Amino acid sequence: MKKRLLAYILLFIVYCFLAVPIATLDDILNTHQFELVTGLGFGILNFLFSFIVLKWKIIFSVISGLFIAFLALAMANLTWLLKIAPEWDDYGIMTAILTNAASSIVFWEIIFWSKSKSARIFNK
Repeated sequence: MKKRLLAYILLFIVYCFLAVPIATLDDILNTHQFELVTGLGFGILNFLFSFIVLKWKIIFSVISGLFIAFLALAMANLTWLLKIAPEWDDYGIMTAILTNAASSIVFWEIIFWSKSKSARIFNK
């Protein structure tokens, strides 16, 4: 539990620091598809997290990494559109970054518990 908590804290910090470079990658590539570029960027980050830290199989890591990235980006987009904290975050950028990081950690925990529960059920 402590090891996983430390991994989640590390993931949160990495998410917060890499959010701006991943978001500016669309301008560098000049693709004009912001959602796709950020989804793939965070998908690769989630894949690396699941493959290195959680030591899952590669196909499950790719699928869960992309799935969590797109779900977390959808949550971040929702909070950005709702303008939850306009008094301290005028444009909603920090709210979206923090929501993306926090929701991805929540989704990782859901997938982790569902994977461990299904492993217990199928191993009986």
